[in-house]
Amino acid sequence: MNSKGEHQGRRRCDECGKRPAMIELTEFRDGKPFVRQLCEECYNKQDGVPPLSTSKILSQLVAALAPELQELSVKVCPQCGMNYLRFRQTLRLGCPNDYEVFAPALDQLLKQLHGANRHMGKVPRGAAQRGTRSQRLEVLRRELQEAAATEQYERAARLRDEIKELEREVAGTSQT
Repeated sequence: MNSKGEHQGRRRCDECGKRPAMIELTEFRDGKPFVRQLCEECYNKQDGVPPLSTSKILSQLVAALAPELQELSVKVCPQCGMNYLRFRQTLRLGCPNDYEVFAPALDQLLKQLHGANRHMGKVPRGAAQRGTRSQRLEVLRRELQEAAATEQYERAARLRDEIKELEREVAGTSQT
């Protein structure tokens, strides 16, 4: 600490001289600005200044910069007390109920971050092709049953051959 009350780059409160100054208060005296560095406690003792509430100031700042977030900034989970701004700071929800309380905002956030709001997962290499072939096999087998049931034997024979070929491809790719 040096003689001016500074400690590691921070000034001490001009009022009490004990606590670090957190607020810069500018007053006008005789038309000239007069700046005082105050701690939160001394600021709150001043006459004619708005009450200092961190959450209120943050809410006002959000309302000014992003009006669409103002509603979310006051929405609070009734179970855990989490608000959306705290979630955005920590990127951790407080309880399972938060998924419902903040659903529209979470939905939008997931779309911005991941391009979708549902987890699509990763598909192992080659699995996508096997999946589409397997799906195609299911469709062909149903068509084969319909063709046999309606006595369309030529069509049924073509479908049978196509199914055999696809089954060989699926068996070949699953061995690699």
